[in-house]
Amino acid sequence: MFIGHYSLAFGSKRNDELPSLALMFVAVQFLDLLWPILVLLGIETVEVDVGNTALTPLNFIHYPYSHSLLMSVVWAILFAAIYFAIVKNKRNALLLGVLVFSHWILDFLTHRPDLPISPFSDMKVGLGLWNMPIVEIILEFGMFIVGVYMYHKAMRPKRKIAFWSLVVFFVLIHFMNLFGPPPPSAMAVAWSANLLWLMVLWAWWIEKK
Repeated sequence: MFIGHYSLAFGSKRNDELPSLALMFVAVQFLDLLWPILVLLGIETVEVDVGNTALTPLNFIHYPYSHSLLMSVVWAILFAAIYFAIVKNKRNALLLGVLVFSHWILDFLTHRPDLPISPFSDMKVGLGLWNMPIVEIILEFGMFIVGVYMYHKAMRPKRKIAFWSLVVFFVLIHFMNLFGPPPPSAMAVAWSANLLWLMVLWAWWIEKK
């Protein structure tokens, strides 16, 4: 899942008293922001395997530190704790922690059984919606449309061109992920995944005072 993660960030931003959209983007994609670093360091492993699922050619072989259930809980708690230590806002800290953990829940829906329970267990889970393309695409685009609508209705962003261009950019990237050619290598996937930070900067610009 890609834009589905961001839909929760969009939908959660109801007013200026909540964390910024940029920080919410970091939260919902924290596991995927951590993952390429670990792949590039050789700690976690992915390979390009066309046909691995109907919607993605990626075979996530080993990623227990970024995407296991146990570590997702740990990262969520750490993220919330660091935010609370700096801002002293329990409600917002809890929201960010939930958003971090939401990444694993949505991945559980879409991934085949390749999500580890913990770094100390060989058990892996996943409902495999990536092998049900019509259902997955409708679900993910539906979530994204609702999330964008909720954000726009609540926040009425002043930088309209920046906001709508980001929405269009998300959709284009998602279509490329779904229907474009497979990536040339696993390292190319890991390097390109670091471009997720571009969305964070874009969100920051949209809400910049």
